[in-house]
Amino acid sequence: MNFGTPIITSLALFLLLTTLLTIAGLVATTAIGFMASPAHTAQHMLVALATLLIGLFSQSMTMFFFIGSGKEIKEKIKGQVAESSVVQQTRSFKSRVFPAAMYAIAILMVTFITGGGVAAAKTPKWMHLILAFVAVGMYLRAYLVQLRAMDENARLMEKYLGSSG
Repeated sequence: MNFGTPIITSLALFLLLTTLLTIAGLVATTAIGFMASPAHTAQHMLVALATLLIGLFSQSMTMFFFIGSGKEIKEKIKGQVAESSVVQQTRSFKSRVFPAAMYAIAILMVTFITGGGVAAAKTPKWMHLILAFVAVGMYLRAYLVQLRAMDENARLMEKYLGSSG
C-alpha cells in the first residue's frame, strides 16, 4: 500500500542496511577493544577488518547508486520541460551524499590505520578511540543524509521512471 511516499528501491534499502551494519560493527569493534587483553586483540582486528570492508562498500556503492539512478532519470527526461529542474535535483542529491560518504570513508580508513599503529605501539590508544567515536558519528551522519536523499530520489524515480525504478 502506498501512502503518498514512494517505496525506496531494494538496492537503496540494502545500501542503507550496510551503513547500519557498519555502525554496528564500529560499536562492536570498540567494545571488543575495551576488553584490551591479548586474547581479544585478534577478535578486535577481525571485526575491525570486516567493518572496514562493509563500510567502504556501503559508501562507495551508495555514491555509484546516485550516479547511476541520476543518469537513468536524466536520460528518461531528456528534452522535457522539467529537465533542468530534475537535473538540478539529482545534482543536489550528489552534493549532499558524496561529501558525507567521503568523510565517512576517510575517517574509517584513518581509524583502521591508527589501529595498526596502536598494535605496533606507535600510536596512543586514546587517539584511536577518539577516531572510532568520530567514525561512528560520521557514519550516523552519512546514514541520515543518505536516507533523506534516497527518499527524494525514489520520488523522482517513481515520477519519471514509473514502477521500473
